[in-house]
Amino acid sequence: VHLSALPGLSKARNLGLEHATGDIVAFPDDDCWYEPTTLAFVDQWFAQNPGYGILSLGSRDHSGAVSNNRWPQKQCDLTRTNVFRTSATYTYFLHRKCIPQALLFDPEIGPGAETIYGAGEDTELIVSLIDAGVRGRFLKSPAIGHPCKPYATTERAWRYGAGFGRVMAKHRLRTQFMALFLFDLVRIPFHWLNGNRARGSRLWSHAAGMFQAYFRSS
Repeated sequence: VHLSALPGLSKARNLGLEHATGDIVAFPDDDCWYEPTTLAFVDQWFAQNPGYGILSLGSRDHSGAVSNNRWPQKQCDLTRTNVFRTSATYTYFLHRKCIPQALLFDPEIGPGAETIYGAGEDTELIVSLIDAGVRGRFLKSPAIGHPCKPYATTERAWRYGAGFGRVMAKHRLRTQFMALFLFDLVRIPFHWLNGNRARGSRLWSHAAGMFQAYFRSS
């Protein structure tokens, strides 16, 4: 079914959710891929774990290297602490019977939104579901295929940082904000000293966007 939505990725996904009829919903990117056994695995996993409403898998590129969801544990429950490292949109699946109908993607957050918040809509939804009592599980394997895509420009890095800052302010994730903000800052001199000033500049922009949006939203 092909539907037309207003600009904004979150608005488009919400429209899709309104019209979806399956028990399990996924949000694949245009550049990700599933293994032939992925969907059968997800279906079986939910059947064997009826207490869960969210399943998030790992992410690897064509070479097999981790390309997202870089949480150190091989598997764990989703929590407000680990969601930024375990729940990229294209890696998670929702079981509709466990998902409150009122909970949708925040249309003010995400690519195409009419705000400065250019990312984080996927994480924001998972935090909202966790707060509503929905249980989620992260499995590093099997993984969804997706290329590793660093920020292409400092502007994109800033908007993504702003999106994450907005999510953390909205849900009062102070510890996560400090950890991610400092994680950006400590890596900047490493990249500069190794001659990758472009990467260091993008990290600076990401941290700046996160900082400004967090305190703007608080």
